Amino acid sequence: MVTWPAIIKFSGDDQLGYVANLEQWNADQDLNFLGYQSTDILIDSRGVIHHLSHLEAGTFKPQSTDELIELHRAIVIVQAHFSATGSCCAAKISARSVAQLIELVGIDN
Repeated sequence: MVTWPAIIKFSGDDQLGYVANLEQWNADQDLNFLGYQSTDILIDSRGVIHHLSHLEAGTFKPQSTDELIELHRAIVIVQAHFSATGSCCAAKISARSVAQLIELVGIDN
């Protein structure tokens, strides 16, 4: 089960997708009807990594890997996102939790 909000890390792309809640996930056709690469992941607010390759009833359902992303790795991913979007001082971004990082991405969207 995903703990919202969450971010989507697309393979080969530094820009992240932000998903505020389950309602947005279910309502946004770009999020759950288009295909994902096997290396695309969703990272939820607890830091749990979910694969996006499980198709159920025509929509993609995030599947937990039970793996937690390391905070340092999450910081690097979010710094790359802000750098790719042209934000100033992206290298200075830091947080005490994955949830705080996801909140920063949400504010940016």
